[in-house]
Amino acid sequence: MSNNSIRPAFRAGRSALGASVRTSAAAPTSSSQQQSRCFSASTTRQAGQVITFSKTSNKELDTILHEMQHKILLPALLPVEQRKKIFRARYKEKLEQSPIEIEIDGQRIKFRNLDWRQGEVPNARKLFYRALENMKTKEDWQKLPKLLEAIYYNANRKFEAQDWPKIVRKAGFSGNMGPIIDAAKKPERTGLKLDASEKVQEILSFTVWEAAAAGFEPWALETALKSAERILELMGQEGHGFNHKDKEYLEVVRARFPLRRDPQILATPLFLTAMLAVKHGKAEYEDKMRRYVQAIVASWPENRGLLGLHPHEAYVDGENGVEYLMEKNKFLLVAAPILKGFELAAEGLGGDLASQIKSRRDPLAQEVRNALEAQASKEGRGKQMYDKCFGTASKAEAEEKAEAA
Repeated sequence: MSNNSIRPAFRAGRSALGASVRTSAAAPTSSSQQQSRCFSASTTRQAGQVITFSKTSNKELDTILHEMQHKILLPALLPVEQRKKIFRARYKEKLEQSPIEIEIDGQRIKFRNLDWRQGEVPNARKLFYRALENMKTKEDWQKLPKLLEAIYYNANRKFEAQDWPKIVRKAGFSGNMGPIIDAAKKPERTGLKLDASEKVQEILSFTVWEAAAAGFEPWALETALKSAERILELMGQEGHGFNHKDKEYLEVVRARFPLRRDPQILATPLFLTAMLAVKHGKAEYEDKMRRYVQAIVASWPENRGLLGLHPHEAYVDGENGVEYLMEKNKFLLVAAPILKGFELAAEGLGGDLASQIKSRRDPLAQEVRNALEAQASKEGRGKQMYDKCFGTASKAEAEEKAEAA
């Protein structure tokens, strides 16, 4: 990805940060001083208007955040003309003599020239990912929503569509999905919109993964269900609707399942409620399980698996479609809990509704068998998720112990 993947936009600062810039009132004593007056500016800003970062768990992360603050975030606070001068080489000498200044909560910060040709302007995307790699504690990860807001809203840098699933995975693998959900509560400021299938599916898959790590105990399933339903709730709120500058493409995407009612997405809370209602015998979840099944069979065509659920063009759309399901490992990650949920629901419901869910389960089961047989899916999260959902890992371990005995 090019350095323009998160692009700076040189325009006036946000209204919340819009203190006027005033030139120095000192009277000139020479022509050189008179010439440099337009470069010396002083702006006072309240700390609450500027995102700052407290000390982290390690020096490397502190250094990264400091560099981001002083070379990306703070320059974005300046009006456009002041900002241009920082990044243009012809103003280097003048800014050395008379730097641009802002004052934040009593602290004066000076800006001199930053020469991108000499590597003095960091790549914002690379710096952001370096920050993620150096988040070592829960407290570090709690800074993620603020970091996203600083980059997306304050500095006006935009992430690419493929960045978001990657960010979710990094948070998920570290066991820190909470900050992701927190960021999704403020999409207009963090940029984290629940508007694309892979992005939402990754979040839901990690809620299942965390429950699996706890042995699918009732408390873990209930926690995961709350998170999954919170995601469904957020998707219905303002700011998460899908939009695109290509109006023709926009209409194509909008003709697909709305994500909040996509049966693939609804299958995650179904799995969690079915585990609670059927596996753990919690009758209070039976009605919710039934309602999820009814919603799913109303949209999921009979005798079709997951690979026949969506329009054909969605399976070749890597930006906002479900092309990720073409990768066997990712397919298993999604399909294994769906299949297990369908099986448990059919067992727990009976009658016509059970027959309807079975007509979706059977083709899905064949797709899962095909994926398991594929060489590419022998390792990775998909096979691990299948083993966790169907208990195949524990069965294999038991067989090995029996043979050893």
